[in-house]
Amino acid sequence: MSEAYVLLNVNYKKQSAIIDQVKQLSTVRDVKSVYGIYDLIVIFDSDNLQKIKNEIDESMNTIDGIENLTTLISVD
Repeated sequence: MSEAYVLLNVNYKKQSAIIDQVKQLSTVRDVKSVYGIYDLIVIFDSDNLQKIKNEIDESMNTIDGIENLTTLISVD
């Protein structure tokens, strides 16, 4: 099982819509609002790491209101 964490800075006014859109991605396990440097953390998991990468690269980057995206891929 592959796992990745994406840390997001988002436009506060669009945060709710961003959460709804991100939750629609097939490899997303959870989305959490957080306090601190980042606004949201998105947890991905799949048996196929390439599928996670594709959703981050192709789908996440098209969502309006995401200002910054940092990806952390877990290695075992």
